[in-house]
Amino acid sequence: MQYLSWRAVIALAGRLPLRVSYALAALAGMAGYYLWPRGRRAMLNNYRRVLPGATKSERGAVARRSLVNYCRYLVDFARFPALSAERLLAAVGGEESFRALDAALAEGKGAVIVCMHFGNWDLGAGATAARGYSLAVVAETFADPRLDELVAGARRRLGMEVIKMERAGPSLVRALKRNGLLALLIDRPTPGEGVKVEFFGEVVEVPAGPARLALLTGAPVVVAAFPRVDAGRPEVVTLTEFIEPRTGAEGHDVEGLTRTIMAAHERFIRAYPDQWYMFREMWPATGSRVRSRG
Repeated sequence: MQYLSWRAVIALAGRLPLRVSYALAALAGMAGYYLWPRGRRAMLNNYRRVLPGATKSERGAVARRSLVNYCRYLVDFARFPALSAERLLAAVGGEESFRALDAALAEGKGAVIVCMHFGNWDLGAGATAARGYSLAVVAETFADPRLDELVAGARRRLGMEVIKMERAGPSLVRALKRNGLLALLIDRPTPGEGVKVEFFGEVVEVPAGPARLALLTGAPVVVAAFPRVDAGRPEVVTLTEFIEPRTGAEGHDVEGLTRTIMAAHERFIRAYPDQWYMFREMWPATGSRVRSRG
């Protein structure tokens, strides 16, 4: 069903004018908000942390826009195969960030790009590859192999190397050793498998992989986000913060570096809360605070 639904989305997005596709995406997002109680509850609980001063009605409005923006992102993803390199480059602003990236790569250690399900990360990645950077992205495998190849194939056609999460291993280090970019998503809760840090004032457990890789290889970390600047257009801006990995006791460094990464993403989300696509509970039901280490 997922595969057939996605094929239908691709067919429609390829034939309809963009404004019509976005209008349908808005309808789908609004309908999804009201017809998906589990996702709606998760979003409202998440935004209770993100927007502590907002009323329930205000949080609901942001959650609805988030789901609508996600549906617009799907429209953009479906249209990617038809985009030229020139159109990709024109859609992604951020010359200053790319100049800073070039300076970071001058060290020859590659860079670990850490993103969230936010804005249009695939458009940002496609434009990065179109600029000539060697870019590998870590992705989950869909249960339906047809859907998996459809999504992975779209990313490969944009110039990305797709590394499957369950088969990553040494491939991640190799991508960095050839002075390339390695992109990972960090906002997937991993109870019992990650590192616990503070995020919007409460404990959350997120993957430790980005910090471990940076500390292992000495590669700089680039916290990146690509928020949409106009609801009716695909263009995005590039937000980045560059972090040099620290040395010392591994456990402390992994936690400290991850905490710094999440603090940067917190700033991005505060600026564009309706472009964070977290449709499951990010925090434990009985969230707790962590003691600041100064």
